Amino acid sequence: MQNVKISLKNISKIVWYNIIVIVIATLLFGLVGGLYAKHKQHTDYVSTRNLMTTNSYRGSAANEEVQANINLGDTYAKIVESDDVARVARQKLPKSIRKKYTTNQISSMVKADPVMQTTIVKVNVKAETAKVSSEIVNAVTDAAAEQIPKKVPSVGKISLFARETAGDAQSVTTPSIKKFTLIGAAAGFLFGMVLAFSVTTWTKLI
Repeated sequence: MQNVKISLKNISKIVWYNIIVIVIATLLFGLVGGLYAKHKQHTDYVSTRNLMTTNSYRGSAANEEVQANINLGDTYAKIVESDDVARVARQKLPKSIRKKYTTNQISSMVKADPVMQTTIVKVNVKAETAKVSSEIVNAVTDAAAEQIPKKVPSVGKISLFARETAGDAQSVTTPSIKKFTLIGAAAGFLFGMVLAFSVTTWTKLI
């Protein structure tokens, strides 16, 4: 083992060396993370249309009937996402879109969620263009309005909200360059600390 006299000057050099290593690692990893996100980045479009179930609630049991209908929200959502609805929806699509998508593909694009404490089911469709997402969400909700009463005869009336247009679709770009840059920078910071500590320990202090 080599005896090294550690002076304030030596300590200052070690500290600055560690800072430089950490900064370089942070910048390098952040740059790599940002470039990776930019390479993988793509934009999808999400269209949303709601459907609502209603019933003629009367008498002393009205509150119980409303709650029962609310509790069926998950069931309605699963029906909306089913292959049966996707199969009917596919036939409602314009031919130019229908020939590009199978029943399974349409089903995988649909996400339905009941809105808490309501009889509304929120239906989202994500696709590569605004036109496709809006056409499919309209077809799916139209098909669901036909299929739900067949699966749940007690559903009552189904009301559909306004039809979606391509202009209503929301664009969603993923992955986020900013997020991946920050993640890369954080990873680089930790790596730089470990590297700087290891190098300093083995070359300067031991």
